[in-house]
Amino acid sequence: MRKPKRGLRPLKQARTTKTLRSLQFANPGRQITEFTPETSRREKRKLQTKPSNQSNVDRQTMPIKSKVYDSQGLLIYSRLDRCDCLDEDCLGCFYPCPSCGSQKCGVECRCDRKWLYEQIEIEGGEVIRNKNVN
Repeated sequence: MRKPKRGLRPLKQARTTKTLRSLQFANPGRQITEFTPETSRREKRKLQTKPSNQSNVDRQTMPIKSKVYDSQGLLIYSRLDRCDCLDEDCLGCFYPCPSCGSQKCGVECRCDRKWLYEQIEIEGGEVIRNKNVN
């Protein structure tokens, strides 16, 4: 019979001991157990540099945008059916809208839209203004 080598047993035992030690609970210490994020230096510094509270207040006080167009795509204040190209006599010069089918909707459908075109600036320098804007 062969005798087992003596060098392998202590090595295995050392590995096992090391593994068991790494798996044991280690007390995290006073700094971790008494940590409160509200009073930490990092949190205080973040609050000083980031004025997020001010922007939230501004957002809450801003008025809600009212609709400019009704559910049929007509201007609410005048009940007119004007094309987004701002030409009064236009019967519709855009591709049919995928939402409502109208040829008077430009980039976005006019139904329940909250904005309108005030003016269109053409590269040559011509500016077409909307006559319905106050």
